[in-house]
Amino acid sequence: MSEYVWHWTKGNSKIFTRKVDVAEKAMRDGLSVIGLKAKSNIIRY
Repeated sequence: MSEYVWHWTKGNSKIFTRKVDVAEKAMRDGLSVIGLKAKSNIIRY
């Protein structure tokens, strides 16, 4: 299973989040949001 990690820059800070609603709020504020596919930390055997 994979998730997305969203990131954008705001001033001199680079913000990372996995919460979609926070990323959508940043998009509404006019920031350029980039999503990266990340592997889950859960290992299944």
